[in-house]
Amino acid sequence: MTAETVSGRRWGRAFAESRGRLVRRATALVAVLALAGAACSSDSNGNDSGSASDLPQAVQDAMSASGFENARWSLQVAPVGGGDAVYSLDADAISGMGSNMKLYSVGTWVDVYGPDATLETPVYGLGSVSGGTLGGDLVLRASGDLVMGGRNAGSGELGYSVPPQPDANGLPGAKPAPGDPLAGLNDLAEQVAASGVTSIDGDVVIDDRLFETWVTYDVEISPIVINDNLVAVVSTPGSEGEPATLEMIPETSAFTLVDDVETAAAGGDTSVDIEPQLDADGQPTNTLVVSGTIAADSDPLLNVYDVPDPASYARTLFIEALERAGVTTTADPAAVNDATVLPAADTYADDAQLASIDSPPISEIATLIWKISHNYGANLTVCLLAVKEGSTDCDDGFAPIRERTDDLGIEPSDVWMLNGAGADFSSTTPEAMVTWLKWMHSLEWGDQLTEMLPILGTDGSLTLAQTDSPAKGKVQAKTGTWAGVDPGTGALLVPGQALAGFMESDGGDLYAFGLYMNGGTFSDPSAIIDVLDGVAAVAAELQQDL
Repeated sequence: MTAETVSGRRWGRAFAESRGRLVRRATALVAVLALAGAACSSDSNGNDSGSASDLPQAVQDAMSASGFENARWSLQVAPVGGGDAVYSLDADAISGMGSNMKLYSVGTWVDVYGPDATLETPVYGLGSVSGGTLGGDLVLRASGDLVMGGRNAGSGELGYSVPPQPDANGLPGAKPAPGDPLAGLNDLAEQVAASGVTSIDGDVVIDDRLFETWVTYDVEISPIVINDNLVAVVSTPGSEGEPATLEMIPETSAFTLVDDVETAAAGGDTSVDIEPQLDADGQPTNTLVVSGTIAADSDPLLNVYDVPDPASYARTLFIEALERAGVTTTADPAAVNDATVLPAADTYADDAQLASIDSPPISEIATLIWKISHNYGANLTVCLLAVKEGSTDCDDGFAPIRERTDDLGIEPSDVWMLNGAGADFSSTTPEAMVTWLKWMHSLEWGDQLTEMLPILGTDGSLTLAQTDSPAKGKVQAKTGTWAGVDPGTGALLVPGQALAGFMESDGGDLYAFGLYMNGGTFSDPSAIIDVLDGVAAVAAELQQDL
């Protein structure tokens, strides 16, 4: 299993055959709050192994906590402004980095596009307009905008909650993404109406040809993204023995819900799943069966379903938005998106454009991805990097990342990248990560990094970590987790937990760091919560010793 790539709903699938819902919830929680720690003193070169015994006793104690007896720690901590590493332990050793990968992928994306750049999503009318009727197809050309007007776009800060929407599926406390997920489509539809079009005598089509669909860990990465390409379902308990009330977000005819959730007694079991109903040939349909139980005294519970055809989903939602704006169409909203009717990608005429919206600045989207470890968004950035390379093959998006690591003198074998989010076996060395972080901080937008990354005990995936520590607010870093459960024993193995970013000394000096713990083992999967506190303590004690 992968770092935070298997968080939330993907954790659920990965663990279904091993330990059931207890494990799914515990491991999903790791994705929300994962930390990692490491420590040791450097030699005169700042890069050699050092010894754990050189560390302050408080750091040593945190590293030797229960469950870490067989763990291997590696780290490097170095001043951002240059100079030898302050601490270094096996800094040239490969470690599982999990979602630390997002520092490489998203950081490159911000550098290539620029922090203030935006992505434009235009709508074209392919035909003449007579008497308010468009005699042809209406086309929305997808740009890879992750939020499409949702998450309170335009407010200056994209909204999220912890645990975040993509990591839901029964995880207590997860909430739908803030803001109206249809805000962008509604805006575009209203612009179409304002252009004078009142009806469409043709099809409504999503042009998703910006890049080829990229399937990574069973998730399709598409240029069109609405509500994280999820159907969110909130189950609210009723009276004991009665069905729960279901709310679908966004509300749409694209899917039909079957309510098979029963309200259990107060204090009873809360366990809800969402799966597509299968047709006679065993293929999934657009009918979603929501089943299980929810305790009468339970808070509303969020589950999410990965949309299998993002373009067709967006097409239905756009047709519905057009209808709300007073624009009628003869197109069947339930039909599959037909991109074969589209003209060549470079033949759209400027005077055929009827509407457009811009994404928030790239820096805001990057902040969202880093704060909540948004896997879909991180993988999307790799595809957008490929587009800048003139390619529709998302795998080509790794080239600009490699170009930068090569320029920094990072050996190719020191960074292993499987996707943009941090899939299984994604690995790096602490030294490579610190080199990368120092480079990012040197860029024109680098001084924003300490606000863009999760902040210890304050926000994002570090919200609940070390909230009472004097290090609170002084560590800004990206989390990463790679863990799994032995189906025979039920024991939890953590091949890798990572934390990399920046630390501020009490004197105000800034340090880049990479902390990695490999091989923690725990008899009870629910002990993962204790692991969080343990590795957070390592990072906090390390910061306090600067």
